Amino acid sequence: MIIEQTEQGIFINTNQPVNMKVVQKIADYFAVLEIVSRAQGTDEQAAELAKESNKNWLKENSHRFVK
Repeated sequence: MIIEQTEQGIFINTNQPVNMKVVQKIADYFAVLEIVSRAQGTDEQAAELAKESNKNWLKENSHRFVK
């Protein structure tokens, strides 16, 4: 396997068969890293957003767990 970084991007060359689902997950991970690198929020803002998101998720899904 050869991994090469150029001005156009990162190229991975392999002669072996690969699981494309795994390749897609890796590509998605890199996309997240790229987005996060441009983020300008603080750690406190991220924590508040996560807390709010969890509250909303619990409101929408609590019926699935509480009988």
